[in-house]
Amino acid sequence: MSHGGDIYRNKVDIDFSVNLNPLGIRNEMKEALIKALDRSEEYPDQDQRLVREKIADMEGLDFGNVFAGCGASELIPAIVRSLRPENALIFAPSYTGYERALDGAGVDILYHNTMKESGFDLTMEDVNSITDKTDLVFLCDPINPTGKNIKDDVFDEMIRKSHEAGARVILDESFYLLSERCRGSFRTRSVGLLRKYDNLYILRSFTKLFCVPGIRAGIVLGSHSGIREIAKQVPEWNLPVTSEAVISTGYDIMKSGKFIKETLEAVRSGREYLTKELKVYGFGVYDSDTSFVLFEGPEGLKTKLLSKGILIRECDDYPSLGKGYYRIAVRKEEDNTKLIKAIGECLV
Repeated sequence: MSHGGDIYRNKVDIDFSVNLNPLGIRNEMKEALIKALDRSEEYPDQDQRLVREKIADMEGLDFGNVFAGCGASELIPAIVRSLRPENALIFAPSYTGYERALDGAGVDILYHNTMKESGFDLTMEDVNSITDKTDLVFLCDPINPTGKNIKDDVFDEMIRKSHEAGARVILDESFYLLSERCRGSFRTRSVGLLRKYDNLYILRSFTKLFCVPGIRAGIVLGSHSGIREIAKQVPEWNLPVTSEAVISTGYDIMKSGKFIKETLEAVRSGREYLTKELKVYGFGVYDSDTSFVLFEGPEGLKTKLLSKGILIRECDDYPSLGKGYYRIAVRKEEDNTKLIKAIGECLV
């Protein structure tokens, strides 16, 4: 299973394969992590009391509605194991970590390929793939790897249809707070649905927004009974003090809304530049609402760029995609300019 960020087996000067906040890590976060090291001789709180209370207070939920883990990558398989579904529906192309979690739990995977002609967006026609035989549905908003937010009417119907069919839904919002849909607020449109639908599980990642991939930090929101079952599927003391610091400090940083708005401005500016320049080269570029861009280019482009010290994400391992599909992150202006220049040199 391939992901971005493989800087350990390659000589990389600029990594465009991982999608992080182009503003970088904030000083408050660094200070919080250094302070957390003073607790290294202590066991973390097994019940995550303080951090779960903080999440619940900020999200307008109860303590029993929230749980934290070492990133979405720990929580996804934990949710799957807690639900024990016979099958799961994935709208392809989508994040490859879902397949990994399902394979590990012995769950049958049902792929529904979205249409290239519609930019791989989810549409009302795709809702019909959810039936009374569907046990679990994965939704990703914004979609990875296209970066598009799910349209409101389609999103609402997906959740409603899943509930009607008796299917559970894992909604992955790992990049939501880096997307246009959030409009500068850390409270997402989906949280209010938890009071209406007990089949819904909402995932968030703090790694991307706060630019801390080396510190795994994520949360899941769900029903009281669902959260209790998830907690049984992770090791005791699963949340290190550093991860706890990232989540708690992250909410402090988000509180005013200024941080997210500044982030969205940087993401938007970089994304528009990359999209425009890739189209100049004649590549097929898919519209994005977040911090990465999917495009179709010549085969072998990743290898050529790697020879220049630039790593991009090749997407041939995504279900329904193949050779020639690439995903690039939005980085700071200087890096974005270097990438476009390097691509031009590769085309000569």
